[in-house]
Amino acid sequence: MDVLFGERHNSKLLSINAYTINAKLFYNEKNMLSKYLLTMAYPSDLDWIMASIEGCRLQLASHQSGQWQSGEPSYKTIQEDIQNHRYYLFKVDGQLVGGTAVLTHEPAYDQLRQGAWLNQNRYVVLHRFFIAPPAQGNHYGFRLLQEIETLARKSPFQVTDIRLDTHALNEPMRRLLAKMSYQLCGEVDLPGAGLRLVYHKIIGDTL
Repeated sequence: MDVLFGERHNSKLLSINAYTINAKLFYNEKNMLSKYLLTMAYPSDLDWIMASIEGCRLQLASHQSGQWQSGEPSYKTIQEDIQNHRYYLFKVDGQLVGGTAVLTHEPAYDQLRQGAWLNQNRYVVLHRFFIAPPAQGNHYGFRLLQEIETLARKSPFQVTDIRLDTHALNEPMRRLLAKMSYQLCGEVDLPGAGLRLVYHKIIGDTL
C-alpha cells in the first residue's frame, strides 16, 4: 500500500488547554538543527494516519498477529485522540513517518493478568504507535520512542515512567522495546483486543 507524504501545517505554537507546547524544531547536543520533529496531530492529518495504520494492519496480519485485526485503531478512535490533544506525529526532514497516542492512564493496567509493574508511579501510556510502512527500516521507531521519552519528562506530563503493551507475535515492536531497555512485566487483558504483553521503563528525572 502506498502512503503519500504531504506538506503539513507551519504553526509553531500549539495551545492545549492551559498548557502551551513549543513545537519548534528540537536541537541536538551539538546545537545543530535536528531533523526530528514531534508535533501534535491535526484533523487534516487523519487520512494520512489511517492510511498508514491500514498498511501496518496488513503487515501484522501477514505475521499471523491478531493485533489491530478487530477494527481498532479506527477512524473514530484516532479522531477522538486528535480532538483530545493526545495524538502526536513524528517527522523526519519534514516528512511524516509515524505517530502515537500519549495518554496519562490505562484502566486495564490497574490489574494485570500476570506479573507486576516496576512501581506505582504516575506514568504515560503509548497506544496506536506506528511507523508508516514506506518509512520502516530506518530506525525511526527508536527515534520516535526517544522523542516521546523526552516529551514525557516535560510539562504537562512530567513523569518518569512509560508503560505500553504489544502482541506477543509483534516481533519488531518487541525487539525495539528490548533495545530501548523497556522491561517485560507481564500480561494484560485489553477490552476488545485480548491478551497483550506489557512493558515498563523508568526514564529518569523530569525536566
